[in-house]
Amino acid sequence: MKAEVHPLSGATYTELGDGLVRVEKARKYGVFKWDGHHVEGDLTHADPHLLQWVGGPELPAEANENDPRRLARMQSAAAAEAQYAGGTALAGDELDEAFTRYTGDPGRATPAGPRSSGISFMELLDGDQYPERIPETLRMESSQPGGVRKVPTERYTSKEWHDLEVERLWKRVWQMACHVDDIPEVGDYVVYDVAHLSWIVARTGADEFKAFNNACLHRGRQLREFDGRGATEFRCPFHGWCWEIDGALREIPSEWDFPEVREDAGHLREAQTATWGGFVFINPDPACEPFAEFLGDLPRHYEKYDYEKKYKQMHVAKVVRANWKTNQEAFMEGYHIIATHPQLMIYGGDGANHQYDSFGNWSRAVTIAARSSPHRGIHPSREEIFATRHRMADMMRESLREVVGDRVDAYCDAELIDGQYNNLFPNFHPWGSFSRIVYRFRPYGNDPDMSIMEVIYLAPWPEGEEKPPAAPIHWLGPDDPWTDAPEMGGLARVLNQDSYNLPKVQKGLKTKADPYIYLAAYEEGKLRHFHHLYDQWVAFDRQV
Repeated sequence: MKAEVHPLSGATYTELGDGLVRVEKARKYGVFKWDGHHVEGDLTHADPHLLQWVGGPELPAEANENDPRRLARMQSAAAAEAQYAGGTALAGDELDEAFTRYTGDPGRATPAGPRSSGISFMELLDGDQYPERIPETLRMESSQPGGVRKVPTERYTSKEWHDLEVERLWKRVWQMACHVDDIPEVGDYVVYDVAHLSWIVARTGADEFKAFNNACLHRGRQLREFDGRGATEFRCPFHGWCWEIDGALREIPSEWDFPEVREDAGHLREAQTATWGGFVFINPDPACEPFAEFLGDLPRHYEKYDYEKKYKQMHVAKVVRANWKTNQEAFMEGYHIIATHPQLMIYGGDGANHQYDSFGNWSRAVTIAARSSPHRGIHPSREEIFATRHRMADMMRESLREVVGDRVDAYCDAELIDGQYNNLFPNFHPWGSFSRIVYRFRPYGNDPDMSIMEVIYLAPWPEGEEKPPAAPIHWLGPDDPWTDAPEMGGLARVLNQDSYNLPKVQKGLKTKADPYIYLAAYEEGKLRHFHHLYDQWVAFDRQV
């Protein structure tokens, strides 16, 4: 039976079973269904996020409880959940501290502008056990300039803006299409859809990938509807026009009836392709900038971690009733932790003192493991913080040694216990350091109110062992909780809280009397950076 004290209200939430939760505060009580509906009692409103955490969907029991691969997945998910919370999970009596209520982070003035009252990431680096191992990329600071910004709500709700994105963004920008392990052999291919656009991404050589417009040049019928293996041709199911796997024309049935068509139909229309980090990227624009220029210095921030030498351990995709930007922006900042994930304030941190930086076409946020909570006025001494961090880093170092060997001794404490959630414009989110998480967000069909969120785990495997195969994609519908994907481990329950908000945000954007939202100067700097780039790609001739 679970019970939690809400850090903001001080109310106690106790699981009753059958999806019911009892909430008690100041001699009043209420019983609620986990989805927020009131059942009985004086209290008639409760936090839906903590109701969900205490009484909501759980991970289903699995028959293979002792399967080592499953246990490894669960361990990685637990670490990911802790990093998402802004720190590394603690065990045993370290969690038994006295309950401390929310008081609010008063902030502090710094030479760079207002910041959280909590200890900063740069200050934590100064106490690292191995300063000589700290890469210079970790010490880089580049917060998004400018103050609070207003963003028009129509960007999230309008079909006109959706259509602009298709023409100005999705037809022109570099975008992640798949992982190389999704198409391991020559002739393997995936169907990559974004909005109403569709591409066949195929492996055409040992280290060669091509992306073809998924439409027959005859009458436009989709050439492929599903992913496939070992293709030797792409033949249209409608009339049989056929192309080789490299896109060259093989056959036009009754070609005598199509004089002078062979030259025009001689090759499937092709997008530009490139690879980085084990992923295949495409760009439909033949005049696009080189991929290396688009990436900028992003690869330098990953070069210590053998990103290309990881396998796709898990892949779950969920259809969400919200615009892809609404969806994505919920995962670009830690500001929402205090309200959306109140339980994480107790077990990890409150996200107030994350570090936010923007570089070219990408941005990052750095979580910190410090056992501090600026929103609850918990500020341990530096000696206490460093002692805790050293202990946690040593534990993580020995745990990782079992997988990556003595290479783990090349990493400082911060690389092992602090998280980095990064995003490359427009929709690709590869987390940094040793986190396994990768997110991708994209429009779902031609409806601006629908999107897809994907969660991928990339994991190393023991040296000397054969590389495991890539996990197939597991699809969830808009009414399916993330906990229907048990391979996600503990992160699934955290994402249930996030996804609960999204349809309500989308509805609120449409009903909002003021036709704009606010983005904070610092804590939502990554969102402001995204919209700065979005202006250049989509809104350059629009008043914003």
